[in-house]
Amino acid sequence: MTGVLRGVAKRVSGDWRAVLFLIGVALIPACAVKLVYNQLDWLVPWYVSDYLDLNGKQDDFFEERLEDYLDWHRKSQLPEYSAFLDKVATDVADGLSEQEVRYLQNETERLAGIMMERLAPDIADLFADADDQQLTDLYVLLEKEGDRLRAKNAGASLRKLQEEQVEEVIDTIERWTGSLSDAQEDMVATWGGRYQPMGEDFYQAGTAWRAEFKGVLALRKQPKLYRSRLITLLTTPNFGRSETLEQKLESNKNALTQLYFELDRSFTKKQRRHIVSTLHSYAEDFAQLSKEDG
Repeated sequence: MTGVLRGVAKRVSGDWRAVLFLIGVALIPACAVKLVYNQLDWLVPWYVSDYLDLNGKQDDFFEERLEDYLDWHRKSQLPEYSAFLDKVATDVADGLSEQEVRYLQNETERLAGIMMERLAPDIADLFADADDQQLTDLYVLLEKEGDRLRAKNAGASLRKLQEEQVEEVIDTIERWTGSLSDAQEDMVATWGGRYQPMGEDFYQAGTAWRAEFKGVLALRKQPKLYRSRLITLLTTPNFGRSETLEQKLESNKNALTQLYFELDRSFTKKQRRHIVSTLHSYAEDFAQLSKEDG
């Protein structure tokens, strides 16, 4: 649920299916995965309250659906995450082939897509009961956040945007490998020179998405049409993207894949062990969590 609301605001859709799962994992230290996951029953409502001020009836509905969702996710999805990460760890131990990289990309898309498909009907039901004032307040918040994200990089030079991406990619990689060498950081810097910034393109896509979102919510008095349209919107990650953005996404994706292969050839035994150990650690945590009661 929180991912949907944050996605409405940022609307950097498209890449989210491909990276949501692994990035989400990487941002949580291995020692904290269990703690964070077991606190989602109160963390999610706390987060949602930033966007929607639910009344008593809505809050009860939300809590009930959230409980069902978390139970479903724990029992059906965590075992898949565990198996997936164990497989990736096995593949990484010998270096990923092009076919294995495609599998990783496709599987992360599939897992993220399953989450959204399961969530979308509940999101539609929650918004169906929202009153006009709640939605007006939501629209204002979403526009402000969209503008804030746009302003963050306004006026920044191409070089600065590329340097920021290099720093972010290095930080993300080092969560899996440990410290990179100077030569490896140079590889990332070279990749950064090929990176095509997409902030303004995503802002325009987000503007189109939010306009469609607002239009669909205006159909709440036509329940069948409203529900169908909103579920479709929520499960269409590339809505509003221009041809230019699609081309940039493809170019950046290809460049990032090439970077991986270059880094893979340079990984030390210690770095590779670190990656494999981290993947297995997450896999074990997910396997254990799937067997616990929520």
